[in-house]
Amino acid sequence: MRMKATSFADEADLRAYNRAINDGFTPQEALRKGDNGLGAWNKSTVAGTGPCCALAPTVEGFRRHAIVRVTFGDKFVDCDVRDIAPEGVIDLNPDAVAALGLRAPLSVMVDWFWL
Repeated sequence: MRMKATSFADEADLRAYNRAINDGFTPQEALRKGDNGLGAWNKSTVAGTGPCCALAPTVEGFRRHAIVRVTFGDKFVDCDVRDIAPEGVIDLNPDAVAALGLRAPLSVMVDWFWL
């Protein structure tokens, strides 16, 4: 499936979340500003925890911790689904972004499929 890839749980995303918390936002409100580095099922999504992604639960075949292969050009990375993304995008954590030779923040078209 071809889809727009974005990045999440990078350093800027974590800083934005923490800044919102420090400014008095609730954790739920702060998630609209940045990312807390924990997926929907409380598994870490930060750099060094392995490639992972987030998909919308409306994606056919969606299930937590399922494995998808994401390709960009001649590179690919296998990611487990650790979080929920907005409709129409696949969110990639820093390890997945690096494996594809990209840099956050990003907004590129990738191909992906369930393994």
